[in-house]
Amino acid sequence: MAVTQFNLATGQRAERKLLITVAEWTEGTNSTVREILGTRTEDSSIEYNADIATSTDIRGINYTDVNKTQPTQSFDPYLVLGGSRLGAFLNDIRRRNALSELNQFTIYIITLFIGDSTNGYEAEKHDDCTITYDSIGGDANVNFPITVHLSNKITTGTVDKIGPDLTFTADANI
Repeated sequence: MAVTQFNLATGQRAERKLLITVAEWTEGTNSTVREILGTRTEDSSIEYNADIATSTDIRGINYTDVNKTQPTQSFDPYLVLGGSRLGAFLNDIRRRNALSELNQFTIYIITLFIGDSTNGYEAEKHDDCTITYDSIGGDANVNFPITVHLSNKITTGTVDKIGPDLTFTADANI
């Protein structure tokens, strides 16, 4: 999908709720599960953590190279909430100390401010991602903050809707 502009009115700002992160994983033999991340999280941004090398040539001109990015997104708080399959899945991994299971996620980054419900919303599918839990505990409620580590193994495309039954369609030109 080659979208050239946002679906916002001129001068309108895109609200944070228009940038959606969805985690997907497999439970059991072949049961695929998806969950929208961010319930009860007030602030979350994708940090790209670019590896930048800057040099100055003999003429005094500066050059900057971006060697790679290591994108992450933190969800803090990520509260232990009833009905959260991801929370229960991560807690089971934590209990068993099965760290190798933390890197088996597919993450969808969906930009609802690009596209529409007829033609689909622009999305990125990141395969082989890692979700780590950062701590567990808290004061009045149990907090279980997590960090999503995106793989840079990206397929661009569209999704038809937001929810666990979304359909991702890869761009044809990729």
